[in-house]
Amino acid sequence: MNINIGTTNAEESNELLRCLWAEMKKEFGVCGWHYTPYKNGQLKKITFGFVNIGESKPLEVGITYKEKGSIDNIFFNAEYGEKEIKKGTELYQRLKKVVNTTKQNVGKLDTFYFRTAIQSYYPLHSYTTDDFTIHPMKDSKSEFTFVVNAYDRNQARGFVAQKVTQLMNFLAVETNAVFDRVDWIKDGLIEPQESELFQEEDFIDDHSVKEDYLVISNEAKEFINTLTNPEQDLSPEVELFLKACGNFHSARKQEEKMFHRDSDDSVVVVQSGDETELATTLYLSALEVTTLIGFTEGKCDSCGQPKFQITKRVRELTSKYLPKHLVKDFVDYYDKRSKFLHAGLRLNTETPTSSLIPLLDPDEKNGCDFPHKIPLINVREYVSYCLRKYYRENLIN
Repeated sequence: MNINIGTTNAEESNELLRCLWAEMKKEFGVCGWHYTPYKNGQLKKITFGFVNIGESKPLEVGITYKEKGSIDNIFFNAEYGEKEIKKGTELYQRLKKVVNTTKQNVGKLDTFYFRTAIQSYYPLHSYTTDDFTIHPMKDSKSEFTFVVNAYDRNQARGFVAQKVTQLMNFLAVETNAVFDRVDWIKDGLIEPQESELFQEEDFIDDHSVKEDYLVISNEAKEFINTLTNPEQDLSPEVELFLKACGNFHSARKQEEKMFHRDSDDSVVVVQSGDETELATTLYLSALEVTTLIGFTEGKCDSCGQPKFQITKRVRELTSKYLPKHLVKDFVDYYDKRSKFLHAGLRLNTETPTSSLIPLLDPDEKNGCDFPHKIPLINVREYVSYCLRKYYRENLIN
C-alpha cells in the first residue's frame, strides 16, 4: 500500500512524520515500534521497521524518496511486510484516512504544561517570565515550569527532557554549579521572594550565590526565555552554544567526582586522575565548540583540504575576554590537550610522590616538571567566564 506524500526536505518530512505517528495512535489506540531502520539507496527507499497498531501482526512501514530528506510515498505492508494491504479493506481505508488527516493537521500542535525539579548545591532564586518560572524548593531543589507544543504527550515528554538538559547545561555555565534532574516533591516549594536577585556583573570565582540561593544574570533570564519559548525555534547559533554548555557541564560532573562535600559544605579532595584528564579536555572542547559559531570553513589553496585553524580560533575568542598572559596560557593548555588526545601526554604526573620533588622538563615553558600540567580550577573559571561573556554579547536579542 503506497500513499503519496510529496515533502521536499528533511525538516518538512520530519514534521509530517511526527504528526503522522500521533494521528496513528489516536486512530488505532496504539503506535508501538520495533524500530529497525535500513536504507536501499538504489531503490531510494527507507524502511523504518515494524509498527504495532493492534493488528494480529505488526505492519512494515517505510518511505520512498526522490531527494535525500524528502518523502515521495509512504508504504504500509501487513504481517511483517509479507502481505499486501488490499485496496478497499477496512485497514486500507483507516490508514488512508490517517494520512489524509495528518496532511490537514501538520503544524497544529497541542499545548502541554510541565513542571520538573532540578537540584544543585543551593536552590535557584525565583525568576518568572511569560514562558517559564523557576522557584526554590527544599533540599537544594528548584522547580522549573514551562510550556511545550507537541502533537501528543509522548513527543512533549521528549522535548521536555531535551529542554531540561539544555537548561541544566546552561545554568552550569552561568553559575559554575553542577545540576541534576530529580523527582518533583509535593509541598516542597519555599515561599517565593518578593524581588528577584541577580548575579554580580563580572562574576568569575566559585559559584554564583547570594543569600544562600544560586542566582543568574538578567541576560541569563532572557536566554532561558528564548530557550523555553514554545513559539520560536532555537537558532543554529544558540543550538551550537548549548552544545558547548553540554561539554562544560560534563566537565563539571567529572571534576565533581574528585571532591567530597561534607554537610557543613567543606570540600575534601578524594581522588584525581582520569577525571582531571577528561574534565580538562571537555572544558577546552567547550571553547572549541563555541568558536564554531559563525565559522566558515576555509580550504587549503594547495591541497584543498579543510583548514580548521582551531588554535587560532581559541586564541581569538579568549583574547576578547581575558588578559594577554592568560590567552597565552590557554593556547598552551589547548596544545597540551591536543597532545593528550593524539600523543598520550598525561596532564597529571605519571610518577606521583607523597611530597614534591623538583625536576626538569625541557618541554615546559618554565623548564620544570609539575604534578598538574594544567590548573583545572583555573581552566573551569576562565572557560565559563568566556562562555558567559560570549552569549551575552552575541546571543541575546
